[in-house]
Amino acid sequence: MPHIADKGYVGMGLITPVKKLPGLPLSEADKNFNRAIDRIRWRIEQVIAHLKTWKTLKTGYRRPIDALPDAITTILGIIFTYTL
Repeated sequence: MPHIADKGYVGMGLITPVKKLPGLPLSEADKNFNRAIDRIRWRIEQVIAHLKTWKTLKTGYRRPIDALPDAITTILGIIFTYTL
């Protein structure tokens, strides 16, 4: 499954916004495609920024290591429940 990236990764097999050619306007379909990608990327960047503010991520994980997958799943569930 291809990943979404910004315009710096065009031609690498990723889903990227359509670049505007010099002197030519973007079609309405291209603008809508770019908006859809931007919405997804914006949401992901907001989640990453939110995670970076948590003290737990700055200080390290202090619980038993076998509980880590459950903790990550719970955190992601909370984030996506309240942000989507």
